[in-house]
Amino acid sequence: MVPAWASADEAARPGRRISRKLLQNSEMDRSFEQKMGLISSEFTSLNVKEQNEVLSRLLHICQLPQLKELYTELCSLLSIDFVSILPQELVERIYSYLSAEDLFRMACCNKSWREFTNTDVLWQPLCAVQNWLNFDTDQQLFSNIQYSYSPTGLTSPRYSTAILSDCASLSSTCRWKEIYIRACHLNQNWALGRYTVLPLLRGHQERVDCLDCDGKRLVSGSSDKTARVWDLFTASCLHVLDSHTDAVTCVCIKHEVIVTGCADSLIRIFQTETGTCLRALMGHNSGIDHLCFDGTKVVSASSDRTLRVWSIQDGRCRNILRGHEDEIQYLTMKEHLVASTSWDHTVRMWNIQRGICTAVLKGHTEVVNCCQFDYRYVVSGGGDCLVLIWSTDSGKLLNKCHGHMGDVYCLMFNEKAICSGSSDSTIRVWNFTGRETSPYSPQKPIPPAQGLD
Repeated sequence: MVPAWASADEAARPGRRISRKLLQNSEMDRSFEQKMGLISSEFTSLNVKEQNEVLSRLLHICQLPQLKELYTELCSLLSIDFVSILPQELVERIYSYLSAEDLFRMACCNKSWREFTNTDVLWQPLCAVQNWLNFDTDQQLFSNIQYSYSPTGLTSPRYSTAILSDCASLSSTCRWKEIYIRACHLNQNWALGRYTVLPLLRGHQERVDCLDCDGKRLVSGSSDKTARVWDLFTASCLHVLDSHTDAVTCVCIKHEVIVTGCADSLIRIFQTETGTCLRALMGHNSGIDHLCFDGTKVVSASSDRTLRVWSIQDGRCRNILRGHEDEIQYLTMKEHLVASTSWDHTVRMWNIQRGICTAVLKGHTEVVNCCQFDYRYVVSGGGDCLVLIWSTDSGKLLNKCHGHMGDVYCLMFNEKAICSGSSDSTIRVWNFTGRETSPYSPQKPIPPAQGLD
């Protein structure tokens, strides 16, 4: 602050000092640039050996902070993005050896790596390792419908996908990566107890004998002569199917069609949306014990010891399959093949397109309670405490599984193992040679999926 009485020359001195300082800075900048130009010119005039010697001497006189700065600069200059150099097939091969956690981390590095890790070729095998391939056809996994009733237990955190609208240049998440993330999210909820307990579905007046579900609705059949259709998202009863005259013994729901089997020997077809009975299939002489339904064909097993194949389009019986000498205990279907078990100690394989029995599997000495098959194996469990393994093609008995001390009532198998449950209160795991195996070891922890794209 210049006093009021100061002379004009004195008042102008601060301005002159500022101008002089700016001029000095400008001269210093020009001097630095001249020095840099001179150094660069001299350096480029040297041969390679001399340049290396100059750099070595400079490095030895640098202080530690300067060396750190040089290291940072060198890392960015020397780094090579192998993804942009190697052929795409080779990059995919390299990525195929990585775990899901590694792929998630690589996707966060840059756009190029994210795009290379966002392919079904990489993620489908990872889903297969976790046995999640079946989720490809499970539309409920991708459903955003929320339960609307008041929860009676802990609520599951709602799944939300990453929003890519702010990154228009990024491709959408591939299907198998999305399946992996969603399935991992479900597993975490189950493991941590984060789920909603469905309220009791009350309505039947007598014993509930059978159930089936399509993911959105559940159908139940009861000895009170009714079948009920329940909405799983609201826990409410949508329809009461009360046109039966006796106990409902079996139910199936598929493609908006419900099929019920009744002790009055009739099979009834209902429309799921309205609960209307479309037609009744008549032909059996006794009650219906078992049903299989693939959306177009119904296979029924009755106490009259016969199987019948029906078309739901016109309600006509296409084939009558005879052969069992006692009541049929179990029925299962896969495409055009059907397996039935009986109190006559046999398993019969049927081709329902041709209407013939393709094989009679004899090996059990008591009732055959359960059965499962694919195009390689038929596996059956019986009242003789045995689990038997057969060839689907030849019908030949391959192996016997000894170990249960009571009737075998249920079983399942996949490509790795057979599991069977018995009245001896045990569940046993077998391989396909008939030997009992130790339980599976816990799976490797699944990397968290929260916040991942």
